[in-house]
Amino acid sequence: MKNNESWNWEINANTKWFDWNLRELVSYKDLLFRFVRRNLIASYQQTILGPFWVFIQPVLTTLVYYIIFGKVVKISTGGIPPVLFYLSGILFWSFFSDCLNGTMYTFLQNANIFNKVYFPRLVVPFSNVISHSIRICIQLLLFILLYLFHWVPGGVYGNYYILLTPLLLMLAAGFGLGAGLIISVLTAKYRDLDYALQFILRLFMFATPVVYPASIVPPQYQLIFWLNPLTVVIETFRAAYFSNEPVHYFRLAFCVTEVLVLLVVGITLFKKKELKIMDVV
Repeated sequence: MKNNESWNWEINANTKWFDWNLRELVSYKDLLFRFVRRNLIASYQQTILGPFWVFIQPVLTTLVYYIIFGKVVKISTGGIPPVLFYLSGILFWSFFSDCLNGTMYTFLQNANIFNKVYFPRLVVPFSNVISHSIRICIQLLLFILLYLFHWVPGGVYGNYYILLTPLLLMLAAGFGLGAGLIISVLTAKYRDLDYALQFILRLFMFATPVVYPASIVPPQYQLIFWLNPLTVVIETFRAAYFSNEPVHYFRLAFCVTEVLVLLVVGITLFKKKELKIMDVV
């Protein structure tokens, strides 16, 4: 008898550079959301305060920055209420940092799963970004409450650029995801890169306007300063919520281009190396 059954899938040692097969993620959407649920539950499991840490962490960090940079160092916030200034920078930096750190250890932290069962490996970094996106959306509620508290007496004012908030969140997430995918391939093979990257990440925070406004950066460093996608994201967010100044669309468009290129490179490299990299983990 002839066997008319057709194969549903095929494992091949050699994959094409742009063979992403992202449609496969749709088939594994249930697994994706299970990973998201696992990440959210595991983050605050066996803690006394539980989910309240979503608010406590940014609040405590904001207070520390306010005391050190606002009262001791006395760095200007450009007329923005200090608490809102530091909180806005902290939220986006923490979001990017969490997406990056959660993605860059994809192979190292999930090697035991990857070696036992097949599923699209992109499910893991995508679930990490979605779980952190849920967290920052909850944290933005805290920001909105503080924003309204300062807005009612007339201390702050925003403009219609506030509608760009979802785009800014996607840019920060895309930056962390794209960079994390590239780094995940490198750190899986070269473990000592992890120590260097953690050090670079700490320095990178001070190259991003988290605790200072872009206006105090010397003119000779402005070009390099604005090449950082997070600089555009944070400064656009502050311009939307705290001033009537127009958004620089050229900088925003360049930021979108940078993030898209980084995502393309990250996903392409990740998909190309996802099978072979398990041999060295």
